[in-house]
Amino acid sequence: MPKAFPGLRDIQRGLTLLNFNPGPIDGQFGARTEAALLALLQARGPALEQRESAPRGAASIVQAGKYTVREAIIHCSDTRPLWMDNAALEAKVADIRRWHMQERGWRDIGYHWLIDRDGKLAPGRAETEIGAHVIDRNQGTLGICLLGGHGAAATDPFERNFTRAQDIALRALLADIKRRTPIARVSGHNEWAPKACPGFSVPLWLIGA
Repeated sequence: MPKAFPGLRDIQRGLTLLNFNPGPIDGQFGARTEAALLALLQARGPALEQRESAPRGAASIVQAGKYTVREAIIHCSDTRPLWMDNAALEAKVADIRRWHMQERGWRDIGYHWLIDRDGKLAPGRAETEIGAHVIDRNQGTLGICLLGGHGAAATDPFERNFTRAQDIALRALLADIKRRTPIARVSGHNEWAPKACPGFSVPLWLIGA
């Protein structure tokens, strides 16, 4: 019998409340749960294969430059929960892009994907380009940023600083990326630098602890 992850039951309950049928609430990541997460992903954000920044007719394997993507690294924006609360996600992404380009001198936003408090997704830098999100670990990785996390500690539980909608959307996004490229690891920024970002332990979050 497949291993059950306690935290996944909450995700399955959330999917059910949002009218995406994950099947039994059993904590197992089966085909129906995966399909429900992918349906949520398509409903909440642009389809990955339809992004204008991706080459037309591109293969399913995502590459950043010449490097096959094998790791996704989770970040937070270090913003307060009500930051730009009445603004569209596109405006928030534009502001973060401005931080990265004007204040840090980068050529574009450093992250590849951003997830708002309500679970909506927005693309950042093209997946086919190397990001700028972890020093010495940008090649072959994708950077995903959760909006929020101001004042968070590296050991906080996910739900202290982020929403259930973000939890569901992040898992759906990771499931979609794994279908397109051989992801071997999902990690947090705090595993590669002495930082609190993303404001929780990604390994513990992955197993629902």
